[in-house]
Amino acid sequence: MEPPTTVPRRATTLTRLWRSTDAADSIAQFLPTEALSILPNIAKTFERDHWRLLTALMRRAKRGTAAACKSAVLSTLLLSRDPFHLREDWADQARFSENWTEANYRGSAHGEGLLEHVDYTATVSQGTLVLDRTTPKNSTSLVSQLDIPGAGNRCCVHRFRVALTYTANNQGMIGHNGGGFQFVKNTEERHQSLLLVYIAYRDGSFELRWNGADGFATLLKSVPTQHTFLVDATLDWRTATARVTVDGAEIERPMTFRPVPVTTMRLRGGDQPGQSTFGPFDVWYFNAPPPLPSVRLEGE
Repeated sequence: MEPPTTVPRRATTLTRLWRSTDAADSIAQFLPTEALSILPNIAKTFERDHWRLLTALMRRAKRGTAAACKSAVLSTLLLSRDPFHLREDWADQARFSENWTEANYRGSAHGEGLLEHVDYTATVSQGTLVLDRTTPKNSTSLVSQLDIPGAGNRCCVHRFRVALTYTANNQGMIGHNGGGFQFVKNTEERHQSLLLVYIAYRDGSFELRWNGADGFATLLKSVPTQHTFLVDATLDWRTATARVTVDGAEIERPMTFRPVPVTTMRLRGGDQPGQSTFGPFDVWYFNAPPPLPSVRLEGE
């Protein structure tokens, strides 16, 4: 008995027409959008021509879509170019003491003038760092900072993930600003902040806030009791906005950030007594080559 023979698959009228450049463009323009998205599942011919399908969609869309698509593609390619990844899991007290430096400052004067004394302890254990400030409120904010490894003069953070908790020592007081996480561009004169995420204690509630491009704090989430906020943010440097998720729920509107290249990460312990606790954090970043349409740095 002879083995069954495989009958070559006959080309359909659609695939025959697709091989003709003139007809292919017309077909792509004619088909509805949902049909274009499933064409690659029908035949390898269509799978090989993804770019033709995308071009057809761009022609069909309103003016400016082609440029936006090009920018999005460049952004995707950029993030695939081995971005840096830094993870800090607070596994070693000695490593913390060696890598993280004290950088207390007067927030209202950008570090200018005489700093007042601050007493605090920094306790590192597997998975957490606790900055416990005991000094009463004064003009000096408690800060520890780390220079970002490998950061160039066009370093862009495109994602970070961190856990924050704050315990106010005097629950009767209002106006406490607790644990915060900040990216900055340090210069000899002053620092410029990309963004700041921190916990504030207000009227018996713990509020997670985002301080972005406009310098004003935006409320992300408020809870009535002490709480560990899990923050995951993805930054779009083309639009200078971030998609932010808190405790697994995405914030409805994008948050703004100031598009400055960063050099340093800061952990802020606040300017009043209290414990600021930081869980493990991850930071993904890259050094953007100039010029790049999908990365717009401030001043360019």
